[in-house]
Amino acid sequence: MNVFFSPRAGSIREGGFFLVLALFLGYFGYCLHDGGQWSLSPALFPVMLSSGLGVLSLALIGQGFLHVRAEEGKKEAGYPVSPLRTAGAFILCLLYAAALPMGGFIPVTAVFLALFTLFTGERRPRVIAAVSVASPLAVWLIFRMGLSVLLP
Repeated sequence: MNVFFSPRAGSIREGGFFLVLALFLGYFGYCLHDGGQWSLSPALFPVMLSSGLGVLSLALIGQGFLHVRAEEGKKEAGYPVSPLRTAGAFILCLLYAAALPMGGFIPVTAVFLALFTLFTGERRPRVIAAVSVASPLAVWLIFRMGLSVLLP
């Protein structure tokens, strides 16, 4: 196989593309900031998301350089793509969006995350409980205390 078309080279190319995109979006998000408080600035989320994209693209580049990939003869584990599973995930998200105004952010998100982790195949009760409780509480604390934004 040609080294330019190997999965490792693809990871490096794609990681480089996403890193450039993250730098571009982060720069323009930072330029969009008006100089006031960051907590309510429309530039906050582009900067946050581009930072996350930058970290993930660096991980992808690192994966390519460190040869982290599945063995060539080994079949990857995981669920096959199924229209029924995709529709189920979409319906679960719609139910979450419908229940959010009625039940509040923390309880509805905790139930949604518990159901979604079960739907994706996680069966360990401690992991499900940790994800379902810690994630909405962390998001609520970040928005409430750090950004002074009230969630429903």
